Amino acid sequence: MEKAFHYYMPVKILFDYGVSQKMASYIAGENVLIISDPFLYQNGVAQRIGESLIGKTVGYFSDIEPNPSCESVDAAAAAARALKADCVIGLGGGSSMDVAKIVACLTRDEGSIYDYYSGGTKTFSERKTMLICVPTTAGTGSEVTNVGVFTNKKAGIKMPLVTDRFWADYAVIDPELTYSLPPAVTASTGMDAFCHAIEAYWNKESQPMCDMLAMGAMQLILRFIKRAYDDPNDLEARGAMIKASMIAGVAFSQTRTTGIHALSFPLTTEYHASHGTACSITLPAFIRLCREGAAEKLQALSAYLGYADAGALASAVEALMESMGMPTRLGQLGVREENLEHITKVGLGAAIIQLTPAVMNEQTVYALLKSIL
Repeated sequence: MEKAFHYYMPVKILFDYGVSQKMASYIAGENVLIISDPFLYQNGVAQRIGESLIGKTVGYFSDIEPNPSCESVDAAAAAARALKADCVIGLGGGSSMDVAKIVACLTRDEGSIYDYYSGGTKTFSERKTMLICVPTTAGTGSEVTNVGVFTNKKAGIKMPLVTDRFWADYAVIDPELTYSLPPAVTASTGMDAFCHAIEAYWNKESQPMCDMLAMGAMQLILRFIKRAYDDPNDLEARGAMIKASMIAGVAFSQTRTTGIHALSFPLTTEYHASHGTACSITLPAFIRLCREGAAEKLQALSAYLGYADAGALASAVEALMESMGMPTRLGQLGVREENLEHITKVGLGAAIIQLTPAVMNEQTVYALLKSIL
C-alpha cells in the first residue's frame, strides 16, 4: 500500500526567455528593493531590471556575500525599512534569494534576524510584503522553496530556517540571466541541482510527485550540464539547466535534503568551498552508500538514466565532475584526516542527515568521509 503524502507549492512560476524584463505588471506595490550580490549590481544586471519597473521607486542592496551572514540580513532589512519596501526582489544565487525571503518578512516585523533564528524566540507574522525570486544561476532552486540558509558568525555555524513565510509570490525563471555564468559556476551550481534532485528522490520522506520531478531533473542535468560548461553560449543547454534547477527545487521543497547537504555545511563555513562543490564532493560516495536502504529505487533510477546499476551511476557522476574540473576528494579542499571527526560531528548535528536511506552515525559518516579523503 502506498504511504500517504502531502504536496504544497504556492509559488507562481514564470518561465520564459527575457521574462525578467517584464515583471512590472506583476508587482502590486510601489517601492521595490532589489537584493543582489555585488557582481550583479556592478555589471548592471540589477539596474536593468530596476529600470524595467516603470512607475516604481526602486532601491538596491548589493552587499550580499556567499553563505550570507546574519549581519548581511540585518543590513538589508534596514535598507528595506528605510525605503518602506512593499516588494522585495531577490536576484542572483541562493544567497541573494535567501536574504530576500527573510527581508520581506522583516520589512514589517521588528527586530533582528537573531530574534527569529538560531535561538531566537520570535515568530514571523503574516508576510505583507511581496516577494519575487529571480535566479541567475542554474542550481540552488531557492526560488521555489520555503527555506533560507544563513551563517551565524557569532556561533560559527550555518543553519537553515524553514517557514511558510518564505514561499515567494513569484519565481521568475529567465534563462537569459545565466548566459554570462563562468564554467566553474555552471558546474558547481548544476551539480548542486543534481544533489537536490537525488536527495529528494531517495529521501525517507520521498513521495511520488517528487520522485517524478526529481528523475526528470536529473535526466536534464546529465544531458545538458557538460554542454553548458563547454559552450556558455549554448542557449538550449542554458534553458534546460535553469529549468532542471527549478524542477529539482520543487522536488526537494517537499522533502528537504539529506546527508549530502548536512555534510556540506562545515565544508562551506570552514573550508570555504562553494555550496555546489561542498555538496557534490560527497555525492558519488552517498550514491554508493544509499544502495543500503534504497536499493530498488536506485536501481530504477540508474536504469532510467541509462546505467547498469547505482555503482555505474556513481562512477559516471564522478567522471562528469572531474571532466568539469571539480574536486572529488576532500583533500583537494584542504581537509586532513584529523579533521574528519569534527566534520562528522557537525554533519550529524543537522537533523536532515537522518533522512538519508542509510545508517547515519559517527562510524558510518566518518567512513564515508575517509573513503573520499
